[in-house]
Amino acid sequence: MDTDLQSLAGLVHTPLFGVLLTLASYQFALWVYGKSNSLPLFHPFLVASIPVIIVLPLVGVNYEEYREQTSLIAFLLGPATVALAWPLYRQLHTVRSVLTPIMIATVIGAFIAAGISVGLAWWLGAPQDVIASLAPKSITTPIAVEVVKSTGGSESLVAGAVAITGIVGALAAGPIFRLLKVTDDRIRGFALGLVAHAIGTARAFEYGEKAGAFSGLALGLCGLVTALALPWIWPWIASLL
Repeated sequence: MDTDLQSLAGLVHTPLFGVLLTLASYQFALWVYGKSNSLPLFHPFLVASIPVIIVLPLVGVNYEEYREQTSLIAFLLGPATVALAWPLYRQLHTVRSVLTPIMIATVIGAFIAAGISVGLAWWLGAPQDVIASLAPKSITTPIAVEVVKSTGGSESLVAGAVAITGIVGALAAGPIFRLLKVTDDRIRGFALGLVAHAIGTARAFEYGEKAGAFSGLALGLCGLVTALALPWIWPWIASLL
């Protein structure tokens, strides 16, 4: 019996535990989301985090160890993002017809997203490293983690900020679209991808393939603009803080 308990305790500190906990939590979250008739408040990303938050302290696994255990899943975020090119390819004819507005909206949206987070953090008196971590909050995690290395921020903090931004964006999108009477899937999808990155893109696909394709496009373009512009202008921003 003692040997079995020791083996079980040892399993907790292996990558298998982290991966199984993550997948089980997500399957549970999908079930809850389906039972709620896709109510945004029960979005899988939000619900899936609850079992993880509860279980990790109970079994004595800290966040850093859990992050290492699930590094394979984190690695797969890159290929998953690239896979969004397929629905975009299927909507290529529609994208070409609005290419100029897309490019203008991407540049403006990327600068506003970063500018609001930097401005609010500075106004509230946040330290410079915190401000640096919040600047790329509106782009997908793999890109944000690389960008924050050049701004001197925290990888863990930016990962959390990206997750919170995506959750809030996915939750707020529906009411805002209804309030503004936005029914065009191109606009809904692009707005979600621009503001709420991958989590918003998952939400956009619930509106349809066209919304998902435009969200994937916005996700990629916003990430590209931010990755190119933010490290270049950050020294100037930092000198003003």
